[in-house]
Amino acid sequence: MRILITTGLSKSDIGGPFQYAHNLAQEFEKAGHEVRVVKYGSIERSILGIWPHIIWADKILALDTFSVGFASTLAAKIIRKKVTIRVGGDFMWSAYVNRTGRPLTLPEFYKELPELNTKEKIIFRLNRWAIQNAHFLAFNTEWQKEIWRDFYKLSESKIGVVRNFIPGSQVGTMSSGQNFLWAGRLIPEKNTEMLKRLGIEIVTGELHEKVLERIKNCYAVVSLAFTDICPNFIIEGISSGKPFIMTKYTGLNELFPKSGIFVEPRNEEEIREAMRNLNKIQIEEIKSHSWGEMAEEYLNIWNKI
Repeated sequence: MRILITTGLSKSDIGGPFQYAHNLAQEFEKAGHEVRVVKYGSIERSILGIWPHIIWADKILALDTFSVGFASTLAAKIIRKKVTIRVGGDFMWSAYVNRTGRPLTLPEFYKELPELNTKEKIIFRLNRWAIQNAHFLAFNTEWQKEIWRDFYKLSESKIGVVRNFIPGSQVGTMSSGQNFLWAGRLIPEKNTEMLKRLGIEIVTGELHEKVLERIKNCYAVVSLAFTDICPNFIIEGISSGKPFIMTKYTGLNELFPKSGIFVEPRNEEEIREAMRNLNKIQIEEIKSHSWGEMAEEYLNIWNKI
């Protein structure tokens, strides 16, 4: 089988789609399949450049709904190929919150869609078209799947969940202090002003390997984003035996309901209380989810659609 994986981000993006594509491609190749991974930095480049790859492929996996998802779905529809889109985040919600700075959660965004500017309206229509015309949408949480199912009126037969990679337990170091760690991009959706007020250690722009080392030596990992659907950063913390404090607007509580404290990210006193009480948390035994298992799940999806 010839498998095409399209992604919009590069190797330098921590925990991003490029790592997802690279590791998944290795597993498909181990199973005897031919794989191409193509990266496009913009929707314009993907629309222009994707056609020969779509013609070559038997199966297509796009790692987002817009920057490569739209082009992949459009080309696949014209050439009559089937495309699966992996939904790892929410482009529309993220773009709106980062433009306006409004502390809006994902459920609030879809409960009453806010006024979008002209560019966002165009993106919304293209995004919706890709979502509704893809043959299958693979979410990483039931939580987001249900939000999108209800808003976009999606059939249960074309949506499902493929969990993120979950590493096995790693050896961490007991922290001598109570240093709370967050790593990521400094953008409004991450609620960085709250992180600063609380004295959370902020790490940005570092290589993934360096971030992993910091995780192993911290006291706890933190995410106070207005929504964080299934953050690899928190999962990596849990695998290193670190408790977490994170936004309650997430799907991660499906996997680790007791390994940390879920909070309202806009309530500073609630977060401070969680920081004081985190020593009472007992980390749950982690159940790994390998790249090989993920590859098998995608192959099973392709056998059904």
